[in-house]
Amino acid sequence: MTRPPFTPIPPSTADLPPIERRPLGRTGATLSVLALGTRRLHELGQKEAIRLVREAIDKGVTAIEHAWEYGEGRTERWLGQALADGYREKVTLMGGCSAHLRDYKTAMAQLEETLVRLGTDRLDLWSFQEVIYDNDPDWIYDHGGLDAMQEAREQGKVRWIGFGGHKSPHIHLKLLARGFAWDAVQMPLNPLDASFRSFEKQVLPEVIKRGGGVIGTRPCASGAMLGVKSVKPEDALRYACSLPVGTVISGMDSAAVLRKNVKLAASLKPFHAGEMDAMRQKARVAAGDGRYERYKTTQEFDGVLGRIAHGFLAAPKKGAK
Repeated sequence: MTRPPFTPIPPSTADLPPIERRPLGRTGATLSVLALGTRRLHELGQKEAIRLVREAIDKGVTAIEHAWEYGEGRTERWLGQALADGYREKVTLMGGCSAHLRDYKTAMAQLEETLVRLGTDRLDLWSFQEVIYDNDPDWIYDHGGLDAMQEAREQGKVRWIGFGGHKSPHIHLKLLARGFAWDAVQMPLNPLDASFRSFEKQVLPEVIKRGGGVIGTRPCASGAMLGVKSVKPEDALRYACSLPVGTVISGMDSAAVLRKNVKLAASLKPFHAGEMDAMRQKARVAAGDGRYERYKTTQEFDGVLGRIAHGFLAAPKKGAK
């Protein structure tokens, strides 16, 4: 099949000022600074999920994150329905590879299923999901997963290759040190991160130095910012958007949250350096022992398939640290 050339994303049709577009590293693409995360999209129900995705696009969100395993496939099927009627060419699809054994066969099979679910013949970005185990970098090279990604790119089924994770900067750095030219890397970025196992300080500059694009995740620390009285959640999102990122993924599971985030993104005024330092200092005490960034310190936020692949219980024991 002859694959169509990339169609530039048209200007926003939203009734708000256009959301800022930023370059994603060496890719040549520009994305809205705010991206739609779909991990919880399946909880809304089919009609509401489709409506939410289309409203996000209509309001100027041009990047959507998804993964094969979200909602046991419902998320991608509903996303595919939302992207019909011309919506597909308005967005950059950032798909997560859920082959947690990092093997060639599973990765390629999942990619084909994802393309069918989405009703498209290509992903824009295909990333190894949840690179959070110490042996993940070795498995990605040794089990054939990276070979699958490169082959898919050669076949035109994906445009760019990346990885992401939330556990520890040293795992990201270990994978980067292997030398492959990753097009984009996803990492948690928020005021808390700056003071505890910091991706902002350790990984972000390394990715930029290598020409890759940075995609921020967990701007509100998976909701934990609500418990940090010194920093407002909206300021945490603004903080992440003030870093040198291509886009920031925010999980928006209701129209109210979507509209609030879009309004912030459309009127975004990045913090200057002094304000960023002040924000880090406000969060420093709460951030010090990692109690709010539990995705770094526990298995509570680790996907079931990944835990099983690495020999852990499907669900962590209650009270596990």
